[in-house]
Amino acid sequence: MFKIKQPDKNPLGNSPLDIESLASPSARSIGKGSSTDAGRSWTLPTNHPDPIVLAGGIPDTETLPVTDLRETINNVLDNEAGEALRYGGWLGFDGLRSAIALRQSKLEKLSLTEDNFILHNGSSGSLDNICQAFIEPDDIVVVEGPSYSGTVRTIRGYMANVIEAPLDEEGLSVKALLKIIHDAKLGNKRVKLLYTIPDFHNPTGVTMTLQRRQQLAEICNNNHILIVEDRAYTELYFKQNSPQSIYDITNGYGTIQIGSFSKTIATGIRVGWIMADPEYIEVLERVRFDMGNSPLLHRALAQYLTSGKLDSHLSKMRPLYDEKCAVLCKSLMDYCHPYVTFTPPEGGFFLWVECLGASSQQLVNAASEEGLQFPTGATFFKDGYNTDQNHIRLAFSNCNIDQLSQVGLRLRDAFHRIVD
Repeated sequence: MFKIKQPDKNPLGNSPLDIESLASPSARSIGKGSSTDAGRSWTLPTNHPDPIVLAGGIPDTETLPVTDLRETINNVLDNEAGEALRYGGWLGFDGLRSAIALRQSKLEKLSLTEDNFILHNGSSGSLDNICQAFIEPDDIVVVEGPSYSGTVRTIRGYMANVIEAPLDEEGLSVKALLKIIHDAKLGNKRVKLLYTIPDFHNPTGVTMTLQRRQQLAEICNNNHILIVEDRAYTELYFKQNSPQSIYDITNGYGTIQIGSFSKTIATGIRVGWIMADPEYIEVLERVRFDMGNSPLLHRALAQYLTSGKLDSHLSKMRPLYDEKCAVLCKSLMDYCHPYVTFTPPEGGFFLWVECLGASSQQLVNAASEEGLQFPTGATFFKDGYNTDQNHIRLAFSNCNIDQLSQVGLRLRDAFHRIVD
């Protein structure tokens, strides 16, 4: 169990407080998390003069739309400073909610209004609000195994019982989900929520098929399970868009969708949203106590969207990420074919690689000596290395083409350190 450090000395001379006894059950049961959970890239010690970091899924740094963002922020400060520099309220700036509603209506062929949206501090803030509104201690929450570790940590922070359902090439396993539901009923437990990343999944890159989405929607509807559909990577497709959303399949009945500008623009924007039926939005608003997010950023983003600049930016980023992924895959095939196997994704930021002949942890350590940094697949499972010892996740989004072309060669040398 995670332990809170006790102060060495109380300057007032009294016995120190027992901080552990003051901590909430959540704080006592969960550690501070990893840098990956917090969205930060991590590195191992290396003496290599030119390390290549494939640890964090962040947009390409060299192509961030800095000029456009600066222009919209300055425009807001020049013309709307009075409103932009005060508290913005729990729901967020109506103009940005309306702009997102209009854009999502076109993308998903739905009829949405600002009443379908509440704005948050990225998708992580959105999930935290959802957990606060709907999760009770000991509720069962089903996530994909593997899944983004920060998400799992958030859910566990609300004292839920997180159960992983494995992925196959079509998405979350229906058979596994049905067994989890069956076992829960036998134990007089409730499966409250299912969290899924159906498009260009983090970390595996898998895109859930339309048939699998329809099956999950039907199962969850029949068992009164709330679906949380995370669409952070949906617009980062290479050739064609992903299948119909679960939200669209269910017409929003029993489904909450999460979106974010973190992957499409920049992670530092820290603006995301929840899309749901207004009745869900009302419940979410009840348990929001942070006085909202930055009206300055909300107003600037509203201008950025309505001007069409986001669409223009994405039209440039999709072929770039496609090229990056292709270069990485070719490098691995050219140099590491006997040691790895993988399925190229159709979008997103990640390549999920199975290691042959060496454990993932051995490979991570050896690769660091070659100036190559990436996490083990175990990072993305609840029970870590006890669940998976054979996969690594390579994030190709922020490396340049030349770096990605070198990955296979360096990884081959890392394998040679272990295997040969």
